[in-house]
Amino acid sequence: MSIFFIKTIIISLILSSCSILTEGKKISFNQFDFIKTNNQLSNNTKENNKEKNKNVNTQIFKNYKKIQNESDFLPYSSKNIFIKKIIYIKKNSNFFKSAYESGLNLSDINTIIKAIEWQINFRKLNINSTFNLIFLKKQINSKKNKNILLGIKVNNLGKTYYAIRATNGNFYNINGINKSKMIMDFSFLKKYRISSHFNLHRLHPITHHISRHLGVDLAMPEGTLVLSTSNGEITKTAFSKTSGFYIVLNNKNQYTTKYMHLKKILVTVGQKIKINQKIALSGNTGRTTGPHLHYEIWINKHAINPIYAQASFIEPLTQKELISYFKTSQIILSKLK
Repeated sequence: MSIFFIKTIIISLILSSCSILTEGKKISFNQFDFIKTNNQLSNNTKENNKEKNKNVNTQIFKNYKKIQNESDFLPYSSKNIFIKKIIYIKKNSNFFKSAYESGLNLSDINTIIKAIEWQINFRKLNINSTFNLIFLKKQINSKKNKNILLGIKVNNLGKTYYAIRATNGNFYNINGINKSKMIMDFSFLKKYRISSHFNLHRLHPITHHISRHLGVDLAMPEGTLVLSTSNGEITKTAFSKTSGFYIVLNNKNQYTTKYMHLKKILVTVGQKIKINQKIALSGNTGRTTGPHLHYEIWINKHAINPIYAQASFIEPLTQKELISYFKTSQIILSKLK
């Protein structure tokens, strides 16, 4: 057996283990075949001798141990350990290919993209760009582990970008801000009971005809302050026999919110609105059976169910959440350097 062949085996063992520093190699591939082949290789190397890896990669495991000792500082770590990975974007490659070659699965890759796509364009990554990643290795049971992405540091075209996971599961920059195209705060709406749900085939309580109910009705006393759920611009304020006094607030990123059956409108057309700003008083105007706020969300001219939509929007951190975020993010940031 030649020395070259022995070196090749050792390098393969290192890459297939749960290594901390990994780097993709250049290949051309059909995505499905590539995934299938790599899964087979991963399964074949599970029985390899771990002692050989320790001898070859002593410094890596020293760093690994150092990270492990600090994991207790994170409230969601439960004595689990960190794993650090570095992805290099090489010539004739892209992020997906490089990430998969580093040992990440499709779920991990999708999480990374969603966490930081509001800051960078994955189609315009420069050659030699790097992704520093910190995962929490969480033990589900004696036989299964799950990697939870905690932080990302991206160096691209001379600029550095961060995305750190908060306790609510969303990702924010080092200042605790996420300027994603979909930022909304539903905390105001969560205070009130839903008296009528989104329903495309609802039997109308007054007309007794089947008609679309394109939002949710929130039971609240007449005169309750109505707060905007997003930033935007008031594009319409009006009155109709069915909607009563209502407001249309448009966000520049193709989504619109509507507030109906109001008692009093506190804003004007063209006015710039900030999230959680007072915009109206709830009422009982128009065609109603009692005081409530009718609330709608439209994306690209299509009404969506506000209840299901909440998972698609990034809510800003509260003051309490920010305090917790800054404490834990400092630990993650120290590992991303």
